Amino acid sequence: MGQRPLGLRLGACQPRSNVKHFENFARNLTRCGSVAVLLAAAGAAFAQPYPNRVVKLVSQFPPGGGTDLVARIVAPELEKLLGQSVIVENKVGAAGNIGAEFVAKSAPDGYTILVANNTIVTNPSLQKTPFDVTKDFAPITVVGATAIALAVHPSVPAKSVKELIEMVKKDPAKFSYSSCGNGTAMHLAGELFKQVAGISMVHIPYKGCGPAIIDGISGQVPILFNTITNTSPQAKGGKLRILAIASATRSPVDEQIPTIAEAGFAGFDADIWFGFLAPANTPRDIVIKLNDAVSKVVAMPEVQAKMKAQLFSSRASTPDDFAKVIQSDLSKWSKLVKEAKIQAE
Repeated sequence: MGQRPLGLRLGACQPRSNVKHFENFARNLTRCGSVAVLLAAAGAAFAQPYPNRVVKLVSQFPPGGGTDLVARIVAPELEKLLGQSVIVENKVGAAGNIGAEFVAKSAPDGYTILVANNTIVTNPSLQKTPFDVTKDFAPITVVGATAIALAVHPSVPAKSVKELIEMVKKDPAKFSYSSCGNGTAMHLAGELFKQVAGISMVHIPYKGCGPAIIDGISGQVPILFNTITNTSPQAKGGKLRILAIASATRSPVDEQIPTIAEAGFAGFDADIWFGFLAPANTPRDIVIKLNDAVSKVVAMPEVQAKMKAQLFSSRASTPDDFAKVIQSDLSKWSKLVKEAKIQAE
């Protein structure tokens, strides 16, 4: 028996010694060479460091609101640091749940980021949400906060929180307070205040912060919990008197305004925070890279100036610290909602 011709049998892309196969070999070489080029290109694309395309910031609320303003203040500077386009997209409705659900169900690749406020931790206590904030998101960082003010009409004699509490205790039927709506942060702040102060006041909910301010100025509702952004201009014009803010510490925006905590209610904290969250299972290195970039943006003097102009304080946190804020707020507000029997609109 003659020996079989020697050849390489490792695949169609390798030559055979038999001359009659040369033409087929040439065609296979061309084909496999093209595949190799495509595979190399795909490998290079996967190897590119994050980010290598547009990053989307999803705002839960409409343009012009606090959450949207924060997103648009941060986006241009974040774009410079990341070296990729950063766009803001509004996905609104259902008290912010639509935008949150969209991000929760997005690919965990760092290209779709939720810009949220603390309704994301109060909503689960008030209604069924299509996401679990502790399981469906990877916290990145807090970026800032805005205060809720406790204010009164000038006809109310109280000049401090303690004086107001004494007045309400003496004649509770005479006092009521307004908020921006059932289940809003302002409503929750008012109910928390009633609870810690041991007072009773009728809650008057409005369909928005604007209408509540109007009736507060007119004196139809003597006490109000509203954003510092809405109340500060009216207080400067003498139409309202701010007694305190509901934050844990005085606001760097106006350090002259005391806190409710300073009136003897240590730990009282009901401000509105803003934060960035990614979908759950986003790689930790991407979360850290985003945290580092956003933290640098928040620390920029020009960004802090823009935030302050909106009466927002700016601050950053680690992902783990932000996760602790979320967990703590979930516990605090779910307890209050249950005890006060609060229902969303």
